[in-house]
Amino acid sequence: MNLIFKKALIDEIDHALELFKLASLSLGEKKVSQWSYWSDPPEEKITWVKEGFDKGEFFFVYNDSGIKVAMFRLLQNDTLYWGEKGLENNVKYVHSLVVRPDFSGFGIGKMVMLKLLENMKSEGVKKFRLDCDGSNPRLCQYYESYGFKKVGEKETPYAINNLYEMSLNNDRF
Repeated sequence: MNLIFKKALIDEIDHALELFKLASLSLGEKKVSQWSYWSDPPEEKITWVKEGFDKGEFFFVYNDSGIKVAMFRLLQNDTLYWGEKGLENNVKYVHSLVVRPDFSGFGIGKMVMLKLLENMKSEGVKKFRLDCDGSNPRLCQYYESYGFKKVGEKETPYAINNLYEMSLNNDRF
């Protein structure tokens, strides 16, 4: 399957919020508490999404049939989670990788991650960072399987997030 990344348009914010809600409900059905706030998001989370759309940081992922199957946010800087370290040059941050629940289990998340890694390496990015809910060991193991190393934690009102980093100087991916 070929995946196409397209920058989200400002009038697609509702699509993003719906994807978050669907992911929240799907995780809840699996008894995973992560992202439960997206079923009825607080204003600060909606503002965070709007800011990302305004900055052109959200992308939708389409399959060969032109169906939106996933979404992510890609940032050049991330002081919200990484503080001053989030201003380093030649680093990119991915947030909110969401696969539509009806496309879950087909390896789309893995394909998105591999394509992001490939794109970043070709752009000369030196480090790739992300965070994930530390209470979800399966998700933490998922990112560690790519070679991400836990380098810290960030407590937010919603979770204690593990901070992960990968050096792109190696040839693992």
